[in-house]
Amino acid sequence: MAEVDIAPNFGAELKDGFKPVHSWVSNGIAWLDEMQQFYRERSAIEKEYSAKLSALAKKYFEKKAKKSSSLSVGDTPRVTPGSLESASMTTWSVQLNTLESRAAEHDRFSAQLLSNLAEPLKTLGARYEELRKHHAEYAAKLEKERDSSYAELKKTKGRYDSVCQEVENRRKKIDSSFDHGKTKAQNAYQQQQSDMRNVKNTYLININVTNKQKERYYHEYVPDLLDSLQDLSETRVSQLNSIWLQAAQIETSTLARSTDYLNHLSSEIPRNKPVLDSM
Repeated sequence: MAEVDIAPNFGAELKDGFKPVHSWVSNGIAWLDEMQQFYRERSAIEKEYSAKLSALAKKYFEKKAKKSSSLSVGDTPRVTPGSLESASMTTWSVQLNTLESRAAEHDRFSAQLLSNLAEPLKTLGARYEELRKHHAEYAAKLEKERDSSYAELKKTKGRYDSVCQEVENRRKKIDSSFDHGKTKAQNAYQQQQSDMRNVKNTYLININVTNKQKERYYHEYVPDLLDSLQDLSETRVSQLNSIWLQAAQIETSTLARSTDYLNHLSSEIPRNKPVLDSM
């Protein structure tokens, strides 16, 4: 695989794309469960194969025990032999012993698939799922705070619009009032204008606060969250690579030991000289 000449940065490049990134990261974490199921199924296959090899070896050890004497010295030997087992029978025993050893290797490999791969993957998946939930909860908290700020600004604007309308109503009352009522109407108008300015100031402050929060939400909070999700995903891949490497090493060791058994068997077979059975 070629070296990747890029270094993506989710926070800088994806901005407010929390939902798609979160979904993508969630899929990767869920995939860990598929990995552990793979090794569990592989373990079951190896366990079954080991049992079948052991059963086969046992079956033919029993057959050998019944026929060893007749195959070695005949059904009615005339002379007491030095051994009731010929060289061919001894060599056949080596082959059956090799089969038993290989069955034991598959059984050991089956156990290692569970303890060294499937179980760690299960633990890893649970840990990353917990971290994913924390990210989702924090994102929801940030979104709630943002929406709450928007809602508060909307309410403040509503109060400002309402007080502005009331100022206009007071102004119209001045225009329509008689001389004896103008002073009272003007006082009410001035009081309403004062209230309007207070509400306006509150509204302007809320606008500034909301804009600042919006800026931090889209340019600081969410990008930091995306960077954290990216780190979570890349760490998961790194951990998965470590497990895959261990899987390869375990199987390589299993095959190496099996090869040693077969090499030993291969060295024993030439020792079975045909003349030895005749002797």
